Amino acid sequence: MSGRPPPDVDLPAGPTRAARAVTSKLLELWRARELLVQLVRKELKVRYRNSALGFLWSMLTPVLMTAVFSVVFTLIVRIPVDDFPAFFISGYLLWQFFQNSCQGAIHSIVGNGDLVRKVYFPREVLPLSHVFAQLIHLLLALLVLSPYLLYTRGVGVLLYLPVTLAAIALLTLFASGMAMWFAGVNVIFRDLQELFVVIFQVWFYATPVIYPLALVSSMLEGGRFAWIETLLVINPTTWFVELFRVGLFGPVTATGDAARPLADGPPGLPDLATLGGAAAWAVAALVFGYVVFLRRARTFAKEV
Repeated sequence: MSGRPPPDVDLPAGPTRAARAVTSKLLELWRARELLVQLVRKELKVRYRNSALGFLWSMLTPVLMTAVFSVVFTLIVRIPVDDFPAFFISGYLLWQFFQNSCQGAIHSIVGNGDLVRKVYFPREVLPLSHVFAQLIHLLLALLVLSPYLLYTRGVGVLLYLPVTLAAIALLTLFASGMAMWFAGVNVIFRDLQELFVVIFQVWFYATPVIYPLALVSSMLEGGRFAWIETLLVINPTTWFVELFRVGLFGPVTATGDAARPLADGPPGLPDLATLGGAAAWAVAALVFGYVVFLRRARTFAKEV
């Protein structure tokens, strides 16, 4: 079977025809669900092949990062948050899922060039397989770390588990859109994979994983650098980290007291603005990434 897509995958003009095209693509993706499952299994097997510890190796990075940042930001440059390790891990787990999803997806089309040229199938299953493989890692990591979080943050971690799962679901949509965008653009702009490390290094520090957003607000409010807070707020991953952290760690708020500038509470419910912001970014990224990917997918067989 040819690697070229059938004629009906083009995105036609007009809202009605466009809607039919999107519906057709979603049905095609649903019919390819078994292929997606097989690709996810392959991704997991390849990662842990000949590994004695298996999944536990994937826990090494968050545990080491938590240890290093806890030493630095509790003993050297103190972030005034009680129980910093729990605070950090409640943001870093989500960030690691997002970064690893995009990092694997960016090579997914170029790295499977022979398959793309020979056989037609919904190309989006390639980047999506990396997202869902990383989703499994995230859920397993939460399961492993849940005793520690229950010990440090209390039973609210379980009571507000739906908030945590909602944050994961919304970030999965966002990561899927971004993964498809990275995979599609990388086919014609191969330097993107070289820039990936720099992009995500800057993005990491622009996301309140190490520090609470409330700390930035209290320090910069009314000053000439208040625009930094604005940049952090319009950063899409900020919304997902804040939503995830509320259900897993608890809200962190500014007190206005110089001696104790921050206060954190137990896990709870997010405000509607945080939930709505995360949902809006999730839908926008998914739609944008999928549209860009579908337009690029028509020429993948020629370009890889």
